[in-house]
Amino acid sequence: MSTLTTRIRSTGRPGQALLAAVGITAALLVTAPPAQAAARDGVCQSGEFCLYYNSDHAGSVSDFAGSIDDYGATQPECYEFKGAGAGQGQCVKNNAASVWNRTGGSVTVFYNSGYAGDSQTFAAGAKVNLKAALKNENASHRFGSGGGTGGTYGAPNTNPYPSATTVAPNATARTKFVDDEIARLTGERECYVGGYRDYQPSTSNHNTGNALDCTISNAIGSYPSAAQRDQGWKLANWLRQYAVRLQVRYVIWDGKIWSVARSSEGWRTYTGGSGVTGGHYDHVHVSIQNPYGD
Repeated sequence: MSTLTTRIRSTGRPGQALLAAVGITAALLVTAPPAQAAARDGVCQSGEFCLYYNSDHAGSVSDFAGSIDDYGATQPECYEFKGAGAGQGQCVKNNAASVWNRTGGSVTVFYNSGYAGDSQTFAAGAKVNLKAALKNENASHRFGSGGGTGGTYGAPNTNPYPSATTVAPNATARTKFVDDEIARLTGERECYVGGYRDYQPSTSNHNTGNALDCTISNAIGSYPSAAQRDQGWKLANWLRQYAVRLQVRYVIWDGKIWSVARSSEGWRTYTGGSGVTGGHYDHVHVSIQNPYGD
């Protein structure tokens, strides 16, 4: 048995049983933490990235200490402008006009949620207006020079294996190839088909060996740190970018789903589960193109 086969078929690692069981009890788990963070006080301080409601750093300010993959569109869930002045209390999404990067590194603002679409990167110390394409058209930002679809991961090889099925915990050759490319190019090595799931149809992606769950947080059932969340988005966007080459069908991460069939819609809200694991906040799920397409 190859090293890859041994790794991909393993179901005894910590948290794997919980991952299988959570599909039954996902609705009972706690929901994601609220968007607002206590440290955000509407004052642009050293170490923060700040968005302003008006151009030339006027109006209300919204200050951040980390990456945000989706500002949110409506109250009370959205990140809002907190400082005094015009725009106070309004959602940041599609309402920011200028920025001040007081962090020690670059920060990129994106047109779409999930660090996707048109973007503009601001060097440390930059205090400028957003470009025309992003002024009042902004949905996420990411700390660091990486980000955007695919991040800094290299291009994978083309998946040579035909569409097929097997029975979990086995993986099809097509799925094994994706797992191998993930490990080779991204460094992620906690991806598993998992055991057969009696509570899912026999034709489901996991049960037919056509899906992987890649653990991102410290353990299944726990929320990731800010750095781990960024790591998850980097993997998810890489899978999205190379979906055709890898034979990916859809990806779920951080309460969002992207699919080849609806690729023009970008990352959509995932409604198939709730809680840490049901909402896919602790692991990235990737389904592979297969005969059933479930």
